[in-house]
Amino acid sequence: MNEKLKQAYDRLGLSENVSREEINKRFDLLLKRRRSKSSDEERSAPEEDFQAFKFILDSLDEQEISEAEQQRLAKYGKLSGAASKWERFMRLYKTHVFVSVIVLIVIAFAGNALYNNWQHKKYLASLPPLDASIMFIGNFGLKDPSGKNDDLNEAIIKQYPEWKRVDASISYLPRTGEGADSFDMNFMQKAVVELAANHPDILILDKATLEWIGGQDGFQDIKSIVESGKIAKDDPRLKWGKNPDSGQEELYGVDITDSPFVAALPVNRGDEDMIIGVLADDEVKDKAIALIEHIVGEAPAK
Repeated sequence: MNEKLKQAYDRLGLSENVSREEINKRFDLLLKRRRSKSSDEERSAPEEDFQAFKFILDSLDEQEISEAEQQRLAKYGKLSGAASKWERFMRLYKTHVFVSVIVLIVIAFAGNALYNNWQHKKYLASLPPLDASIMFIGNFGLKDPSGKNDDLNEAIIKQYPEWKRVDASISYLPRTGEGADSFDMNFMQKAVVELAANHPDILILDKATLEWIGGQDGFQDIKSIVESGKIAKDDPRLKWGKNPDSGQEELYGVDITDSPFVAALPVNRGDEDMIIGVLADDEVKDKAIALIEHIVGEAPAK
């Protein structure tokens, strides 16, 4: 076991022969502990723990691939070593046979790649500045079977033309179990990694996912939409909570499920709610609040 992997296990307090099941349990405990923290310092501390989990899981995947390769060669018995060497030799031989053709193909593709890269940079330079990034996390899916977010971005801009450019993405988080009241651990890990890596300005979640990530924890206070008179304080769509540090009541989310904005999005959501919250601060926070004010000001979708 290499030193970096050993350090990852030591950091998480795990033995080096721990099972995947135990790793998943410890990961779940880390998520719960992170939601229970109150200070910014305590909330940021677990990021290194998440990196340690990722390194361990990647190492386990590599180990499983290696073991699968050994099992594949096991049918040769005592000759498995010779069979492995023969396969490597054949790969090398084929490489030499086609090396000239490959060189020509690489040159052609490299030239084309350089040209495409130049064109792409030129295209990006022509785009307007990014207004905000939005991440959907929950039991949602794109209607576009290709999985591209272009239609979703266009739909958001069409519904809110004050913005000229948006970067939207979906992190699928399905429920499992007989009562559909729990999450698939693999999807949970993926959602956490994507959330930490992408740092979206706005989150749109279903109710279960909102509860899973800790309610108001991490969200900006957006009660200015109430103070501006855009929506009544007792509107049932509003999600209020108390700041654990100040004890002050804060508005951290708004249920936009029945809005025309949501109805126009190319997103499969079934019967799931959609609750919007803001992570960004400063200028982007103001833009996000303006979007929410626009959404709550619409007549309910029929």
